Amino acid sequence: MPTLTLPTGATVAYAETGGGTPVILVHGSPGEGRSWGRVARHLGDGLRQLTPDLPGYGQSTPLPDATTPAARTAAMADAVSAVIRACDAPVYLCGHSYGGNVALHAAAANAAIVRGCVLLEPVFFRALALAGDTTTLQAATTYFSDYIARVQAGEPEIIRRMVDFWFGDGAYARLPPPVQQFLAGAAGSNARDVAGSMAEALSRDALATLRAPVIVGYGGASPPVVPAIARALAGILPNARTTTIEQATHGMLDSHPEQVAGLIRQLCADATPG
Repeated sequence: MPTLTLPTGATVAYAETGGGTPVILVHGSPGEGRSWGRVARHLGDGLRQLTPDLPGYGQSTPLPDATTPAARTAAMADAVSAVIRACDAPVYLCGHSYGGNVALHAAAANAAIVRGCVLLEPVFFRALALAGDTTTLQAATTYFSDYIARVQAGEPEIIRRMVDFWFGDGAYARLPPPVQQFLAGAAGSNARDVAGSMAEALSRDALATLRAPVIVGYGGASPPVVPAIARALAGILPNARTTTIEQATHGMLDSHPEQVAGLIRQLCADATPG
């Protein structure tokens, strides 16, 4: 995999396929760039697909241990920003789950060269705060703060709580043992990402700089906090809309790759200058 070196000396690994308009696909937590594999197969020709490994995942250097939750997402976005700049052309950004948060930060930081974004179930709880949805925000804060505390306490298989929340009761039990083992081993990193998503402070003014088209997609079978975040975010961004992928859950990259790819191609077609 090619790598980029950040000013800090850290490296960002990414895969690249195809040619044409650059599209950067940002994975969620825990995961790697290859999480987009099934979607990528449906994107077709004319797109230069770049799939970075976020810091601490795949072959990319981890963030420093001293990185605070409040600084975590922006630090992740610095890695994506390096990939954006390396394209030397206007880009499209797509992010799933926590990767949606990272993509949003990177888009706001590079608004002049981001033509559009697809954000798939971003866990951008900050939108609930900005929209004044304190009821939904408080419920999410209670649930995920408990999860973080139990991960930090070393509770075995607590990752089950996270998986079942996003994918439905019993989802963890249905996973193959190797996948369960991977997720259990990544619980610490995932908890840090969750803490980062809960501590974000991206301002309304910063979000307002992103005037490019944004599609916020979510699954029709996802928990209620997901459409609440999507609606809140679409109401804050200057040029955003929501769309539902029927019968999908948080696992839409694997379960509904054609529909996800369709949203990306639609964005590229609609936002490309004529």
